Amino acid sequence: MGETLMRKWLLADFGLEVVELTPVMYGADIAAQVWRATTATNAYAVKWSGAGTNTGHQVAAYLADSGLPGVPELIRTSEGGLWSVHAKKRLTITPWIDGPRAAQTGLTDEQWSEYGVLLRRVHDAELPPRLRDALPKHSHIDARTPALAEEVRTRLETPEGEVEAELAAVWKQYDDVITDLLTNRPPAPHGPRVVCHGDPHLGNVLVDDGLHLIDWDDVIYAPREQDLMFMLGGMGNVGPTTPAQLNAFLAGYGPHTVDEDAIHYYRHVRAFEDVIGWSHQAITGPDEPYALQVVRGILAEGLAALAVQSR
Repeated sequence: MGETLMRKWLLADFGLEVVELTPVMYGADIAAQVWRATTATNAYAVKWSGAGTNTGHQVAAYLADSGLPGVPELIRTSEGGLWSVHAKKRLTITPWIDGPRAAQTGLTDEQWSEYGVLLRRVHDAELPPRLRDALPKHSHIDARTPALAEEVRTRLETPEGEVEAELAAVWKQYDDVITDLLTNRPPAPHGPRVVCHGDPHLGNVLVDDGLHLIDWDDVIYAPREQDLMFMLGGMGNVGPTTPAQLNAFLAGYGPHTVDEDAIHYYRHVRAFEDVIGWSHQAITGPDEPYALQVVRGILAEGLAALAVQSR
């Protein structure tokens, strides 16, 4: 999608006369494109994405409008909407936050505690009943993953090229783990449901004077372990990496008795999504060698290994 067309959309849909538009390359969402758009007075983060659900943006807008610190506001369209649609993809805009991803810089213990406070506020938020009832209760990614798994497995029967051959070898090496992820899912939890971000790892946290939780595409109404799972191991440098960091997060988050069965379930679901999703990207692109590296890490010492070992 060209820069000229994007400028046209931003002017027509949001009334923004952009003087500079710069692509931002980050993240695993290959269905999305992100830009930094600058006008004469302000800078904005522009996202054009076919991923996730509309509900996530509605939740983020409600939380931001309610004054919840750390949730960026959504810039309204000229007609007052939260997004516009082009080629069946949502175009959304938030103010540009001039800070790095926490995945790149890490968080201090104090910031981990601050992040615990932020995530607790999200989980404790009371939504209007209509919005709460519209929230998905199951992962939209998980729903389409079995078909991708079959596609990957078929492709790896006759791999083409070096990356596919290496991926086939990785799948063979970790056949027991992958089979467990495909066939041995734990029972779904039945605990109280809350608003969950769905993907609150440090790749979705920006750091400036405070912390900002971004990318609300995967919002889900689920037991809070859906989000807490990301803090309890297997996530490498996008989760806590020391006991002190974990303790700081939990201190900020406050009292909650963790449902270990729910953690096992959501860990298993996410590992399944990640192994299959990154394997599919290693075959179809972009950045196939990097995707292969991610798959190997998830299976060897990351979330997949932990999901199977903790059963």
